[in-house]
Amino acid sequence: MSPPGASAADTSSAKRRQILDGARQVFSELGYERASVDQIAARAGVSKATVYNHFQDKKALFFAAVVENCEGFSHGLDRCLAGRALDPEEGLRTIGEQILSMSLSPPVASLYRQTIAEAGRMPELGRLVYERGTLALQEAVASQLRRWSDSGALRIEDARSAAIAFIALCGGDLTIRMRLGALDPPVEPLIRETVERAVSIFVRAHRP
Repeated sequence: MSPPGASAADTSSAKRRQILDGARQVFSELGYERASVDQIAARAGVSKATVYNHFQDKKALFFAAVVENCEGFSHGLDRCLAGRALDPEEGLRTIGEQILSMSLSPPVASLYRQTIAEAGRMPELGRLVYERGTLALQEAVASQLRRWSDSGALRIEDARSAAIAFIALCGGDLTIRMRLGALDPPVEPLIRETVERAVSIFVRAHRP
């Protein structure tokens, strides 16, 4: 039953959220191929018909879950930087730790594992993750680098190339280890150590 005063749009949005939450859990546990709409409906606590009212099929549901994860990744970084005037070293440290914390989180690691597993059969999925996730993240970092470059705090000729390099430095081998299941907790000290090294290398290379 809908809450008193809830509009049809609110109810539909809440059901969609419920379904996507259930879908992410099932896809994460079983992978795309083994997951079924029946299992997703049961996990979400809705009927199979309700799932199909919101999503055409399992593939559409999977893509919607992927898009939401990707957008959450880049929006998380935007929120982290919003309204903050940081010097380059402090800002890069904040950016790097946010990127790694998100990249190493189980939902994001699972997303990339599933994308790699399914990209051969669904190449559009790989492109989607790259465009909505990787490219969006690179542009968010590049925008901040341009601001530091314009203010003279850093010397950067190509902000997007510099963003790609910084993200790669931050990742080190931690993202690969996480996706392969070879990274044991606690990860926070490893994140701080890896990002500190990345910031030091990057700032030395781009100091005015």
